[in-house]
Amino acid sequence: MEARIRWSRRALALVATLTLALTACSGEDADEPDAPKDGDTTSASPSPAFAPAPPVGACYRLSQPQLSEAHPEAPPVPCAQPHTTQTYAVTTLAGITAPVDSTAVAATADRQCRAGLRRFVAATPARLALSRVSYAWFVPTQDDLDAGSRWLRCDVAVLRTDTTLVSLPADARGLLRRDGALNRYGRCARTNAAGITTGAGGRVCALPHTWRAIAARRLGAAAAPYPGRSVRGDVLGRCEQVSRDYTDNTTGDISVAWRPPTRAQWAAGERFGLCWTRTRD
Repeated sequence: MEARIRWSRRALALVATLTLALTACSGEDADEPDAPKDGDTTSASPSPAFAPAPPVGACYRLSQPQLSEAHPEAPPVPCAQPHTTQTYAVTTLAGITAPVDSTAVAATADRQCRAGLRRFVAATPARLALSRVSYAWFVPTQDDLDAGSRWLRCDVAVLRTDTTLVSLPADARGLLRRDGALNRYGRCARTNAAGITTGAGGRVCALPHTWRAIAARRLGAAAAPYPGRSVRGDVLGRCEQVSRDYTDNTTGDISVAWRPPTRAQWAAGERFGLCWTRTRD
């Protein structure tokens, strides 16, 4: 999952309730305040008013660009209606103290949401890497963060293409546990007549495709440095046999490919390289 790319500073409007005191005419200047009386106390300043934390399980009809907005504005919709994300966790940003740094918030939110996604969709790390299932995080506005608000919302989403999202079922819990889940939400691609891939990020396997990711190979631990050239390796050695097994092609020519994570993807937490095989539309 690539890091978030946009940080907005859109403050939510806070509505204050004003109490108007009506006084009876006494013949004295109404503009002069009453003198303090014995027993009067001065009320403390009210606590900061934050936008409330969003509910767990809520569904939203977001577009792909909205997944990169740090501060949510779209209202929830009933999960029985078409929607593209569902909130799988609402928690507290860990270790964020004043003064709030947006870079630290982004890194913390990304780490916390990534950790909970696999459990929610019921997938092994390798199975999740073979899918187009992703996540988005949302946090309070910068003004609310500065004032002490610390909630974090994590939503699940499925990237249909580079620019569109899949319409999710009413409850996305266990999304990748279901039979045929990777046939719908798996990681595929399509090449044109010239052999050029259309859509840099690929597409879900429910759409017509000519290539499919069929195996995920872990290349290092979470804290490991980027392995450099060793991520490339021998394509046939890594992928030929699994491709033959998948296509039931034991002796003929076969088209395979190996796609390791880039340095930027590694920095964002991606640890799997993928074996791809040629398929038919």
